[in-house]
Amino acid sequence: MRWVWLTLLVVGCHGCGDSRVLAPVMLKAANQMRVMSYNVNFGIAGDPSTIDAIADAKPDLVFLQETNAEWQRAIVARLGSEYPHVRFTHPETWQAGGMGLLSKYPIVSLEHLDTYGGYFFAWRVVLDTKLGRIQVLNVHLRPPMSDGGSWVVGYFSTRGNRLSEIEHHAAALDRKLPTLVVGDFNEEGDGRAVEFLKDRGFGDALPQFVGKTRTWEWPVSGMTLKFQLDHIMHDAYFVPVTGAIVEAGRSDHKPVWVDFERIDP
Repeated sequence: MRWVWLTLLVVGCHGCGDSRVLAPVMLKAANQMRVMSYNVNFGIAGDPSTIDAIADAKPDLVFLQETNAEWQRAIVARLGSEYPHVRFTHPETWQAGGMGLLSKYPIVSLEHLDTYGGYFFAWRVVLDTKLGRIQVLNVHLRPPMSDGGSWVVGYFSTRGNRLSEIEHHAAALDRKLPTLVVGDFNEEGDGRAVEFLKDRGFGDALPQFVGKTRTWEWPVSGMTLKFQLDHIMHDAYFVPVTGAIVEAGRSDHKPVWVDFERIDP
């Protein structure tokens, strides 16, 4: 999310003191699938180090936010041979509004879900993977900015918008399919959208391995704001084995990944 959160100077900087050592990128077992989420930042489209951050982690599935036509060209040119199944959608009128998917597995279907009280659409994707047929909801929820453009008001007033968005998008899910919900939630683990999914049996995988370590940071007024805004959530069909935040790339977000195994609850 390429936004200057001036309002957060008022409410504090959660996670700024977290000194946890992050897990290195490691090889996954043969029965595991690595899933990555990454808001690549539309303003640095084509940046080589940001694309390298994806490649070096060796994920099987990559769900991207804030893509645009330039990002699509650069990512496909660099990684297209590694990922035979690729999809991108980006509004021509808004450079920050796109999404992308890089997959090593066949894409069965991709459903575009219109925004609902936010700024960004979502995707419901069905894939045939090494863990069987699954569905993934890729989201980019509303940033904490009011309709009038105020960050101070928006920080407190938009929590319900993100809840409405996730309720709307989750209604499109097939309850019979193993499910992941990934992306830029624009809120931390105690946000209302995250809590909505937790109340319905989803686990927030990343904090199990990195605690409250930030996935987004932005320098402002002599300090750096740090928040864990990116999440990889899973239902009971998945067991997270390990996960990490990749300390690479030039986006204000960091790429995050989790290795999953499959069970039948």
